[in-house]
Amino acid sequence: MERAVTGTGAIRHWCAQRISALALIALMLWLIEAIFAHLGEDRAQIRTWLGQPVPAVVAAALVALAFFHLALGVRVVLEDYVQTPARLAAALAANRIACWALALIALAAIVTLAFGL
Repeated sequence: MERAVTGTGAIRHWCAQRISALALIALMLWLIEAIFAHLGEDRAQIRTWLGQPVPAVVAAALVALAFFHLALGVRVVLEDYVQTPARLAAALAANRIACWALALIALAAIVTLAFGL
């Protein structure tokens, strides 16, 4: 029996979107709880809290996963609405570069806060 190979990329993309969305729900609940738990605290207290391993890793995971999910979603929109292959390739490259750049900036901000740099 032959295996259909044409849809495997689309299936992986669909699964990645769903799994990242579910993980983001949990991470966003953590973020909301963390915001309410630290309302009114100054920068030094936030830095102390974020300097602990668990909050720093969870915040970094939230940022990385959010930008991964964003890149997946924007890719779908671009593939649906950009008709010219050359423009699509350029738009997909710009999407990937922008998401990576913004994720790295956000992760650098977390590291700066966590380690007091």
